[in-house]
Amino acid sequence: MQEYDVVIAGSGPAGSTCAKALTDEGFSVLILEKEALPRYKNCSGVLFGQTQELIKSYFGVDAPAEVYCSNKYIEADDIREWDPIHGYVPYSWETDKDGRKFSRTYQNIWRNTFDKWLLDQSGAKYIDSARVKAFDASDSSVNVHVQMAQSKEPAVFKCKYLVGADGNASTVRRLLQSAQTTGPAQGGKMASFQSYYKLVSLGSLQKDSWTVFLMPDIGDFILCVHQKGDYLVLHVGGKDGRNLRDSMEKFKELLSRQFGVCLGEHWRDEGCKLDLLPVFLGEGRVLVTGEAAGFIYLNCEGISAAMDSGYRCGKAIAQTLKSGGKPAIDLYEEGCQDIRAHLEKCISQMRFFA
Repeated sequence: MQEYDVVIAGSGPAGSTCAKALTDEGFSVLILEKEALPRYKNCSGVLFGQTQELIKSYFGVDAPAEVYCSNKYIEADDIREWDPIHGYVPYSWETDKDGRKFSRTYQNIWRNTFDKWLLDQSGAKYIDSARVKAFDASDSSVNVHVQMAQSKEPAVFKCKYLVGADGNASTVRRLLQSAQTTGPAQGGKMASFQSYYKLVSLGSLQKDSWTVFLMPDIGDFILCVHQKGDYLVLHVGGKDGRNLRDSMEKFKELLSRQFGVCLGEHWRDEGCKLDLLPVFLGEGRVLVTGEAAGFIYLNCEGISAAMDSGYRCGKAIAQTLKSGGKPAIDLYEEGCQDIRAHLEKCISQMRFFA
């Protein structure tokens, strides 16, 4: 049985930033990723102002050129909502936090390349195609049972702490809460779907812009479209049960008819189902962070919340491992108060549902 100070499920921004906080303190960390790397993800792939600051603060460098799309920048003023009555109106996707305003020049990235770069920067060992199936937690350690792609028999890793940074459909959170007699109730289910098409013509849409639509006849929450290099990304969303492929066809028809958008060859689709999760940070030696913990910001922006909460989680574990005293879960709770407050502010300002 291999042993590590901390095992982290999930190699996205939350997991990688948590690992960085721990490896900087000299602890051994293993990251387990259920998908093969590098992996695509259903995401706009935009680094907002706060995320840009967190990358510099926590990793000490800017992301390299290869993670960016050829159209690297999207200006905040070029994110607009359109409706058939009023035309274009401003649409905000980031708000100030704790009185701090962030850059309004956003960065357009390839999410698979960015996530892999962030993972490599974490300093942690990682294994992909490794799915957490179960764990056994005691007062002093956690045994993590993992199904590896290359083996029929599950592997077991022993650690002092397990962190679930495995996204909205977190296995770690589900297993932890299923072991409790009661747990935080989950919210309504939603689904998100996006398609990439070779761009032939933007028609009347503004170049390097991001256009948002709130149209209940097509989707239950925002529709949006923006350019990534030579491709146009179309996103539709709805409550679980809505036919989102049908929504996508209606959205394409709207873009063609109203704006003269011309699409070429289809490249790929991405999709996911998600719950509206209440904040839950874990229990004992099993902590959860990022979207797994219920942390998302304005209009479901998740990268900055994931990185910030992931780092706080890692620092809390490091402090407990070094000095004892308060349990890591208590330090983590204390360290996330400003994130919780910002989450509530974002919810109050959210304009996301049709």
